[in-house]
Amino acid sequence: MTTSIAALLEDALREIAGPDAQPTSMTIDYGALGGAFGAATAGSSVTRAWVERSTRSLIFAQAEARTQDGSAVAIASAVFRRAVAS
Repeated sequence: MTTSIAALLEDALREIAGPDAQPTSMTIDYGALGGAFGAATAGSSVTRAWVERSTRSLIFAQAEARTQDGSAVAIASAVFRRAVAS
């Protein structure tokens, strides 16, 4: 069984945002970065995830999925809300 590209990207984004962050929105662009449109292959993996910026209450993160040969499959961006301690 293979994991979907969306699931790979969501897992990477959740990990980079941190355990207390709650997802607010996520956008996936397939075929981003000049890759093959919708080329969701078994060899796809997230090669990079990073926090673009962070505020007191929000985290803006991005992740890329690429094939084993480095071709872009998709890029995702997400916004997470930090859990507020009460």
